[in-house]
Amino acid sequence: MLQGVVFAFLTAFVSCAATDQANLTVTTKMGTFVGGLNDTYPDVRHFKYIPYAKPPVGSRRWASPERLENSSEVIQSTVFGPACGQYVTAVPTAWALNITGNLVVNYGESLLAGEVAQNSAEDCLTLAIWTPANATPESNLPVIHFLTGGGDVTGGVNIPTQLPANWVHRSQSHIVVTTNYRVNIFSYPNARGLNGSTNFALQDQRLAIEWVAENVAAFGGDPSKITLWGQSAGSSATDMYLFSFYDDPIVRASISSSGFAIGHSNNEDFTGTNFTFVAKSLGCDFEDAHLELECMRHVPMARIENFIGQYQDNSTLVNSSQPAISFTRQVDNKYVFSDDDYKERYLNGQIAQLPKIIGTTAREASALVPYPINNVSAGPSEDLVVSRTLSTVCAAYNTSILRNEANLSTYRYEWAGNFSNIAPIWWLGAYHYSDLYMFFGTYLIAPGEISDLEVQTSEKMQDYLQDFITDPSSLQSKGWPAYMADNGTTGGTLAQFGADGQVVQFVDGNSVEGACHIAGDVYNTSP
Repeated sequence: MLQGVVFAFLTAFVSCAATDQANLTVTTKMGTFVGGLNDTYPDVRHFKYIPYAKPPVGSRRWASPERLENSSEVIQSTVFGPACGQYVTAVPTAWALNITGNLVVNYGESLLAGEVAQNSAEDCLTLAIWTPANATPESNLPVIHFLTGGGDVTGGVNIPTQLPANWVHRSQSHIVVTTNYRVNIFSYPNARGLNGSTNFALQDQRLAIEWVAENVAAFGGDPSKITLWGQSAGSSATDMYLFSFYDDPIVRASISSSGFAIGHSNNEDFTGTNFTFVAKSLGCDFEDAHLELECMRHVPMARIENFIGQYQDNSTLVNSSQPAISFTRQVDNKYVFSDDDYKERYLNGQIAQLPKIIGTTAREASALVPYPINNVSAGPSEDLVVSRTLSTVCAAYNTSILRNEANLSTYRYEWAGNFSNIAPIWWLGAYHYSDLYMFFGTYLIAPGEISDLEVQTSEKMQDYLQDFITDPSSLQSKGWPAYMADNGTTGGTLAQFGADGQVVQFVDGNSVEGACHIAGDVYNTSP
């Protein structure tokens, strides 16, 4: 009798294992992808390497991304692909020295290397997908498509505190997609030989969204229930997307955390002088713009990244008087518009008519401004922290007012928690990016004590996002009122997370952003 029980148990175990293994293989028209189970949360399935466009190399360097052809190739998706070409600065920052797990993994390379990121490459246009382990093509789960930040110069999928396994484990009812896209000069060359063609990252993001819409059903997702979410540079890109593709957004809702189309600083080097300076420095000294461009297409990625990065490091560390160079977004009236144009487009209805969550952090700039490395406890200039924090907070306010005027459903939050494991220095507070630890549940990997309040706040923030992506119209019934304010003294309602020992409070917007429009009002960085 015992032998029969043991045999039945082993049979069931083998059958279950075979089912799990079969569920790790997903076939789409773009290929068959073999994934894995998360080590910490085995009820979460991941596919870490999924190409969504042709490699932007050779003649495709500095060109719009190209769709992949249908394929029967089998692709092992258990290991992350490289981030897009980028540089690891030698300039000491809080990100490298004081905060855990917020940078692209470069497998042993110093966080202050002063060299090209060794785990970056041009062949980088890939995405990653996390689903419940038991998801099937019949699951029809809502999908959240996340765009990472990095100031248009760094970033990628493989950032420990942006990996969503904890959140998917808790919910078991949604799918998360994260995307690599081109950055720095490889996305924003602003080269004279391109005749105004630039902003390739924003085009990469659109193609990734198209790929997800066409293929996510095979992973258990519902292509009609995609929410686009970004943080920092990814956040402003998410907001800009609503204007570029307002007549065909594909997604049904949007979330912007700490970055917006209004108030975004764009590159004004319309004559391509920065690109030409780099080209000449690397041996591509041609008056003819086309020859300059073609020559630069043959220079190895690492040489280009090292030259630009080391030149910029030198500007900061040694010679602040040398001319600055940068490669970021530029107004092209297709993917990027001026502030005045964005305001006009709100009025004319040239924005996707979708609900949106807009978020900021209480101390946006604390980790972004310089501080005395040899006297860390002194911290940065508080006046500078406040002024630069307000530039983000007021952009959120102005965006919300314009959305109100356009009758677009808007929800607002402020992340104001100050937990020592994710903010180990007193002056960091609720810094730019730290809300991601809460949403992704990755505060758990930060060293230090974790309080009950931190756990409860993270779970509440995850659950609210889950409610929104499941049904964007459901937040009010869950207790989160829509933001309704006029462009005067009446403040809208904000969800304030982690402030004053509370998981969440719903506060008058003027208590957060009154300094943006009320004379004499003082901004509070530590509510």
